[in-house]
Amino acid sequence: MKNKIKLCKDLYYIYGKHAVFAALNNPKRSIKNVLCTEDIFNLNKKLISNYSFEITTLDSLTRFLGINHNHQGICANVKTIFSNHIEDLDVNNLNCKIAILDQITDPQNIGAIIRSAASFDINTIILPSDNAPEENATIAKTASGALELVQIIKVTNLRWTIEYLKKHGFWIIGLDGNATEIIHPKILLHKVAIVLGSEDKGIRRLVKETCDYLVKIPISNKVESLNVSNAAAIAFHMTSCKLN
Repeated sequence: MKNKIKLCKDLYYIYGKHAVFAALNNPKRSIKNVLCTEDIFNLNKKLISNYSFEITTLDSLTRFLGINHNHQGICANVKTIFSNHIEDLDVNNLNCKIAILDQITDPQNIGAIIRSAASFDINTIILPSDNAPEENATIAKTASGALELVQIIKVTNLRWTIEYLKKHGFWIIGLDGNATEIIHPKILLHKVAIVLGSEDKGIRRLVKETCDYLVKIPISNKVESLNVSNAAAIAFHMTSCKLN
Protein backbone atom coordinates (compact mmCIF):
# COMPACT_ATOMS: atom_id res chain seq x y z
CA MET A 1 0.00 0.00 0.00
CA LYS A 2 1.61 3.23 -1.14
CA ASN A 3 1.40 6.36 0.93
CA LYS A 4 -1.36 8.55 -0.45
CA ILE A 5 -1.65 11.14 2.33
CA LYS A 6 -1.04 14.06 -0.04
CA LEU A 7 -4.42 14.55 -1.65
CA CYS A 8 -6.36 17.15 -3.56
CA LYS A 9 -7.80 20.00 -1.47
CA ASP A 10 -11.25 18.45 -1.00
CA LEU A 11 -10.08 14.96 -0.02
CA TYR A 12 -8.39 13.71 3.12
CA TYR A 13 -8.08 10.58 5.27
CA ILE A 14 -10.01 10.22 8.51
CA TYR A 15 -9.10 7.45 10.93
CA GLY A 16 -10.37 5.79 14.10
CA LYS A 17 -13.52 3.74 14.57
CA HIS A 18 -15.87 6.47 15.77
CA ALA A 19 -14.87 8.98 13.11
CA VAL A 20 -14.86 6.53 10.20
CA PHE A 21 -18.04 4.63 11.05
CA ALA A 22 -19.91 7.90 11.62
CA ALA A 23 -18.75 9.05 8.18
CA LEU A 24 -19.78 5.78 6.56
CA ASN A 25 -23.24 6.16 8.11
CA ASN A 26 -23.61 9.78 6.97
CA PRO A 27 -25.52 9.93 3.65
CA LYS A 28 -24.16 13.45 3.07
CA ARG A 29 -20.53 12.28 3.21
CA SER A 30 -18.79 11.22 0.00
CA ILE A 31 -16.46 8.25 0.60
CA LYS A 32 -13.80 7.41 -1.96
CA ASN A 33 -12.43 4.26 -0.33
CA VAL A 34 -11.90 2.50 3.01
CA LEU A 35 -8.73 0.83 4.29
CA CYS A 36 -9.11 -1.57 7.21
CA THR A 37 -7.83 -4.73 8.82
CA GLU A 38 -9.50 -8.06 8.19
CA ASP A 39 -10.85 -8.18 11.75
CA ILE A 40 -12.48 -4.77 11.42
CA PHE A 41 -13.96 -5.73 8.06
CA ASN A 42 -15.41 -8.99 9.34
CA LEU A 43 -17.12 -7.21 12.24
CA ASN A 44 -18.54 -4.46 10.00
CA LYS A 45 -18.82 -6.19 6.64
CA LYS A 46 -22.35 -5.02 5.85
CA LEU A 47 -21.44 -1.34 6.26
CA ILE A 48 -17.94 -1.35 4.74
CA SER A 49 -19.04 -3.40 1.73
CA ASN A 50 -21.14 -0.45 0.58
CA TYR A 51 -17.93 1.30 -0.40
CA SER A 52 -14.71 0.62 -2.27
CA PHE A 53 -12.41 -0.96 0.30
CA GLU A 54 -9.01 -2.58 0.76
CA ILE A 55 -8.02 -5.09 3.43
CA THR A 56 -4.65 -4.35 4.99
CA THR A 57 -2.72 -4.85 8.24
CA LEU A 58 -2.24 -2.76 11.37
CA ASP A 59 1.42 -2.24 10.57
CA SER A 60 0.66 -1.13 7.03
CA LEU A 61 -1.92 1.38 8.27
CA THR A 62 0.55 2.73 10.82
CA ARG A 63 3.21 3.19 8.12
CA PHE A 64 0.62 4.78 5.83
CA LEU A 65 -0.87 7.26 8.32
CA GLY A 66 2.12 7.77 10.61
CA ILE A 67 3.10 6.35 13.96
CA ASN A 68 1.35 9.09 15.97
CA HIS A 69 -2.11 8.39 14.55
CA ASN A 70 -4.33 6.08 16.59
CA HIS A 71 -6.19 4.58 13.64
CA GLN A 72 -7.69 1.54 15.46
CA GLY A 73 -7.39 -0.52 12.30
CA ILE A 74 -9.41 1.64 9.90
CA CYS A 75 -9.24 4.82 7.84
CA ALA A 76 -11.23 6.27 4.96
CA ASN A 77 -10.55 8.66 2.12
CA VAL A 78 -13.38 11.19 2.29
CA LYS A 79 -14.52 14.42 0.72
CA THR A 80 -14.81 17.44 3.00
CA ILE A 81 -18.27 18.46 4.18
CA PHE A 82 -17.44 21.95 5.42
CA SER A 83 -19.69 24.45 3.62
CA ASN A 84 -18.62 27.85 2.30
CA HIS A 85 -22.15 29.25 2.01
CA ILE A 86 -23.95 30.96 4.89
CA GLU A 87 -27.12 30.48 2.85
CA ASP A 88 -26.94 26.77 3.76
CA LEU A 89 -27.96 27.74 7.29
CA ASP A 90 -31.65 27.22 8.10
CA VAL A 91 -32.41 30.70 9.45
CA ASN A 92 -36.12 29.84 9.74
CA ASN A 93 -35.48 27.35 12.55
CA LEU A 94 -36.88 29.19 15.58
CA ASN A 95 -34.68 27.20 17.97
CA CYS A 96 -31.48 27.38 15.93
CA LYS A 97 -28.34 27.53 18.07
CA ILE A 98 -25.02 28.55 16.51
CA ALA A 99 -21.42 28.77 17.71
CA ILE A 100 -19.06 31.25 16.06
CA LEU A 101 -15.34 30.56 16.53
CA ASP A 102 -13.26 33.69 16.13
CA GLN A 103 -9.71 32.71 15.15
CA ILE A 104 -9.60 29.44 17.09
CA THR A 105 -6.87 27.58 15.23
CA ASP A 106 -6.13 24.44 17.26
CA PRO A 107 -7.77 21.45 15.47
CA GLN A 108 -8.11 19.56 18.77
CA ASN A 109 -9.99 22.44 20.34
CA ILE A 110 -12.24 22.68 17.30
CA GLY A 111 -12.88 18.93 17.35
CA ALA A 112 -13.74 19.07 21.06
CA ILE A 113 -16.08 22.01 20.48
CA ILE A 114 -17.83 20.09 17.68
CA ARG A 115 -18.31 17.11 20.00
CA SER A 116 -19.83 19.35 22.69
CA ALA A 117 -22.00 21.08 20.09
CA ALA A 118 -23.48 17.74 19.02
CA SER A 119 -24.03 16.79 22.67
CA PHE A 120 -26.14 19.88 23.36
CA ASP A 121 -27.95 20.23 20.02
CA ILE A 122 -26.00 23.18 18.67
CA ASN A 123 -27.04 23.18 15.01
CA THR A 124 -24.15 24.95 13.31
CA ILE A 125 -20.57 26.08 13.89
CA ILE A 126 -19.25 29.05 11.89
CA LEU A 127 -15.53 29.53 11.27
CA PRO A 128 -13.64 32.28 9.42
CA SER A 129 -12.07 31.28 6.13
CA ASP A 130 -8.77 32.76 7.34
CA ASN A 131 -7.08 31.83 10.64
CA ALA A 132 -9.00 28.59 10.99
CA PRO A 133 -7.89 25.15 9.78
CA GLU A 134 -9.44 23.29 6.90
CA GLU A 135 -11.40 20.15 7.73
CA ASN A 136 -8.83 17.54 8.71
CA ALA A 137 -8.25 14.19 10.40
CA THR A 138 -7.36 15.69 13.80
CA ILE A 139 -10.67 17.56 13.94
CA ALA A 140 -12.56 14.44 12.89
CA LYS A 141 -10.76 12.16 15.37
CA THR A 142 -11.18 14.56 18.29
CA ALA A 143 -14.85 15.09 17.44
CA SER A 144 -15.26 11.29 17.73
CA GLY A 145 -17.99 11.00 15.11
CA ALA A 146 -19.73 14.30 15.92
CA LEU A 147 -18.31 15.98 12.80
CA GLU A 148 -21.05 14.16 10.87
CA LEU A 149 -23.75 15.61 13.16
CA VAL A 150 -23.03 19.36 13.19
CA GLN A 151 -23.17 21.70 10.20
CA ILE A 152 -19.85 23.55 9.73
CA ILE A 153 -19.75 26.73 7.64
CA LYS A 154 -16.66 28.79 6.80
CA VAL A 155 -17.23 32.46 5.95
CA THR A 156 -14.98 35.22 4.61
CA ASN A 157 -16.21 37.95 6.97
CA LEU A 158 -17.42 37.26 10.51
CA ARG A 159 -18.79 40.77 11.09
CA TRP A 160 -20.88 40.64 7.93
CA THR A 161 -22.05 37.15 8.89
CA ILE A 162 -23.10 38.33 12.34
CA GLU A 163 -25.08 41.19 10.80
CA TYR A 164 -26.70 38.64 8.47
CA LEU A 165 -27.69 36.55 11.49
CA LYS A 166 -29.09 39.59 13.30
CA LYS A 167 -31.27 40.43 10.32
CA HIS A 168 -32.71 36.93 10.59
CA GLY A 169 -33.59 37.24 14.26
CA PHE A 170 -30.50 35.89 16.03
CA TRP A 171 -29.16 37.29 19.30
CA ILE A 172 -25.36 37.40 19.37
CA ILE A 173 -23.76 36.44 22.71
CA GLY A 174 -20.01 36.91 23.13
CA LEU A 175 -18.04 35.04 25.80
CA ASP A 176 -15.59 37.49 27.35
CA GLY A 177 -13.68 36.92 30.57
CA ASN A 178 -13.71 40.66 31.25
CA ALA A 179 -17.48 41.07 30.88
CA THR A 180 -19.54 42.26 33.85
CA GLU A 181 -22.63 40.17 33.11
CA ILE A 182 -22.67 36.46 33.98
CA ILE A 183 -23.94 33.96 31.41
CA HIS A 184 -27.48 32.76 32.14
CA PRO A 185 -29.94 30.51 30.27
CA LYS A 186 -32.41 33.40 29.97
CA ILE A 187 -30.27 35.03 27.26
CA LEU A 188 -29.67 31.77 25.42
CA LEU A 189 -33.24 31.08 24.37
CA HIS A 190 -34.53 30.60 20.83
CA LYS A 191 -32.30 31.81 17.96
CA VAL A 192 -28.88 32.56 19.40
CA ALA A 193 -25.25 32.61 18.27
CA ILE A 194 -22.48 32.19 20.86
CA VAL A 195 -19.14 33.79 19.92
CA LEU A 196 -15.94 32.26 21.31
CA GLY A 197 -12.51 33.78 20.81
CA SER A 198 -9.00 32.42 20.89
CA GLU A 199 -7.55 31.58 24.29
CA ASP A 200 -4.72 34.09 24.11
CA LYS A 201 -6.54 37.10 22.61
CA GLY A 202 -10.25 36.41 23.04
CA ILE A 203 -12.82 37.82 20.64
CA ARG A 204 -11.39 40.46 18.30
CA ARG A 205 -12.53 44.02 18.99
CA LEU A 206 -14.50 44.54 15.79
CA VAL A 207 -16.29 41.23 16.26
CA LYS A 208 -16.94 42.02 19.93
CA GLU A 209 -18.58 45.31 18.96
CA THR A 210 -21.22 43.44 16.95
CA CYS A 211 -22.35 41.30 19.91
CA ASP A 212 -25.66 42.06 21.59
CA TYR A 213 -24.38 40.80 24.95
CA LEU A 214 -20.94 40.13 26.40
CA VAL A 215 -21.02 37.60 29.22
CA LYS A 216 -18.55 35.61 31.29
CA ILE A 217 -18.51 32.21 32.93
CA PRO A 218 -17.84 32.64 36.67
CA ILE A 219 -14.80 30.62 37.72
CA SER A 220 -12.57 30.38 40.77
CA ASN A 221 -10.00 33.15 41.18
CA LYS A 222 -7.44 30.37 41.61
CA VAL A 223 -7.26 29.98 37.83
CA GLU A 224 -6.90 32.59 35.12
CA SER A 225 -9.20 31.15 32.47
CA LEU A 226 -10.88 28.08 31.01
CA ASN A 227 -9.75 26.17 27.97
CA VAL A 228 -11.94 27.41 25.11
CA SER A 229 -13.42 23.97 24.46
CA ASN A 230 -14.40 23.69 28.14
CA ALA A 231 -15.96 27.15 28.06
CA ALA A 232 -17.86 26.16 24.93
CA ALA A 233 -19.23 23.01 26.59
CA ILE A 234 -20.52 25.04 29.57
CA ALA A 235 -22.16 27.63 27.33
CA PHE A 236 -23.70 24.97 25.09
CA HIS A 237 -25.08 23.14 28.12
CA MET A 238 -26.75 26.32 29.31
CA THR A 239 -28.66 26.62 26.02
CA SER A 240 -30.46 23.41 26.98
CA CYS A 241 -31.21 24.41 30.60
CA LYS A 242 -34.86 25.01 31.47
CA LEU A 243 -35.74 28.20 33.30
CA ASN A 244 -37.40 27.89 36.70
